[in-house]
Amino acid sequence: MTAGKPPPKAPEHGDREKEKGLWHNDDFLRLWGGETLSQVGSQISLIALPLTAITLLDAGAGMVGLLATAQYAPVLLVSPLAGHWFDTRPCRPTLAATNFGRALLMGVIPLSWALGFLSVPLLLAVAFATGALTAVFDIGYVSYLPRLVPPRQLTSANARLESTYSIAGAGGPGLGGLLVQALGPAGAVIADSASYLVAGGLNLGIRHRETRPPREKGVSPWPAVREGMAFLARHPVLRPVLLQSAAFNLLGQVTFTLFLLYGVQSLHLTSGTLGVVLSVSCLGGLLGAAVAGRVGRRLGTGRAIVWSMAVGSLSLTAIPAAHGRAPVAVAVLVLGLIVHELGLGLFNVHSLTLRARLIPAELLGRVTAGWRLVSTGSIALNGLLAGVLGELLGVRTALAVATGTLAVSCVAFLFSSVRTVSVEGPAEPEEDDPAVSGKGPAADASAAPGTVDGPDELTGGQPWTRG
Repeated sequence: MTAGKPPPKAPEHGDREKEKGLWHNDDFLRLWGGETLSQVGSQISLIALPLTAITLLDAGAGMVGLLATAQYAPVLLVSPLAGHWFDTRPCRPTLAATNFGRALLMGVIPLSWALGFLSVPLLLAVAFATGALTAVFDIGYVSYLPRLVPPRQLTSANARLESTYSIAGAGGPGLGGLLVQALGPAGAVIADSASYLVAGGLNLGIRHRETRPPREKGVSPWPAVREGMAFLARHPVLRPVLLQSAAFNLLGQVTFTLFLLYGVQSLHLTSGTLGVVLSVSCLGGLLGAAVAGRVGRRLGTGRAIVWSMAVGSLSLTAIPAAHGRAPVAVAVLVLGLIVHELGLGLFNVHSLTLRARLIPAELLGRVTAGWRLVSTGSIALNGLLAGVLGELLGVRTALAVATGTLAVSCVAFLFSSVRTVSVEGPAEPEEDDPAVSGKGPAADASAAPGTVDGPDELTGGQPWTRG
């Protein structure tokens, strides 16, 4: 299928369903509630798993780094197969199964500790398996939402999801820290397991039943995987968005890794102060999600995407610019990171909507898998690149190089074909609409709905990433 061919019309949701607002759509609320709990659980895991390794297994820095790799490496392995799976099967049962699976896996940790056989290999295995299920869930969620929500409500639905990510990012680490302090690492993991269990129950409570996608027996998934990647490579609009997302995820994570070192070693900030800075900055994401609909109506989808990427990228230069007395440095960091999160929230909302409207329904799962493979896979290189730059240039200079390179990359993106695209409008776009096909000038965005990964969709709770 070529990039210029318009996607088929969205599946019929029924006239009553199309008139129903999202706040009255019980199935969407269950899906959204399950995603909220899953995201909070993922944020707790980011704190609880390393602290479990450190406090219960006396793990050092190398072990903690290996644990992080085990959590995110599965994205590279399972994404292509997961995309094919969701293109050929209903999404809801698998979403519920991944949540129940994560609940079971996280429950293994406190149980094995209580029975005396918790070990480093077991913790790594649990982290890897949980990461694999998270990667599957994230792809399925993106594939399921357009089947559940009418096209004209996608921006609003994505805005609510982006609000969830921001709330989880702002409150999750703090909640995880409180749980570890109050219950111990094992107790915090139990709470994490419970969040996945409830999320799975909410998924099962969704009453909407999907039409089973057509499936050819005996067909290998690999041609489908190649088709999804080829679709992205050929598409004149999605290709530059994907490449810029990958560049941001790589350089943004290099910046985050060096930021922690810079804050402690150069600015002499405490871990608690850095945590407060990161938590407060997530409020910018909430603001971005709240105004995304209005920004899309005013600028159009394409301009909203390129300018939000520019805002989110340029604001990271505040990190190497912060120096001197601690109060001044903290103020510069907070201001820069709030603006950064504002851009991040806007970009993620409109990027998800763009993909949902430009990717044909029968390709959405495999194309989403290819998207995550490229955009999230770039994160795997961040540790090596951050280490090399930090050792060769020093931490502050390395931060300046990473953030400066990201800022320069935005210049070309600002003048790409993305800026002319608008995909908002009626629920059933005309097939000759050039904005929908991605081949022509932007359509009027005045009909865009109100407020707001893939993983854009955040990517598995990783900070400073774009779907």
